[in-house]
Amino acid sequence: MIVKVVLQEDDFLTHMLYSASKSKRSKANRRRSWLIISGIFFISAFLFREADGFFSWYFLAAGVISLIFYPFYQRYAYKRHYRKFLLDKLSYRIGKECVIDFEQDIIETKDVTGESKINTSELSEINEIGTHYFVRLKTGDALVIPKQQVNNNSFVEDLLAIFQNPEIEVTKELDWRWK
Repeated sequence: MIVKVVLQEDDFLTHMLYSASKSKRSKANRRRSWLIISGIFFISAFLFREADGFFSWYFLAAGVISLIFYPFYQRYAYKRHYRKFLLDKLSYRIGKECVIDFEQDIIETKDVTGESKINTSELSEINEIGTHYFVRLKTGDALVIPKQQVNNNSFVEDLLAIFQNPEIEVTKELDWRWK
């Protein structure tokens, strides 16, 4: 099965954000920074409780605000960071056609960077979200395939029939969104 895709900035960004949302390390870092920022405000409020009542209430309010609103800011900051990263490192691939040929033993890709062959034994999982398919490899890389460029509703089933590999995990998260 041959698939021709032209990936845009949002396709790469969606893949990066999806990967970050599933990474244990990324989740832990996000939670840790949220709690540290809020904790610093609460500790400051505690330290100023006897010296000056205004600063104590100020830091207490800042702690509550950061506890509530920091996750929203953090989502925005991560998205902005990944967008800058992909514009810096992957801009040469944006808007360029990539041809992916899925065969039983090999996946061949051809794009502006060249040609590559991937053994299907290196596939670890296929993720499906509302807008994309991510064919993930054991190395951590993934093939990003936008659903709008694949005119096949049974794409995952077709891939599994081609690969005939029962070890490939299939994850469907059709309601996934960056949060």
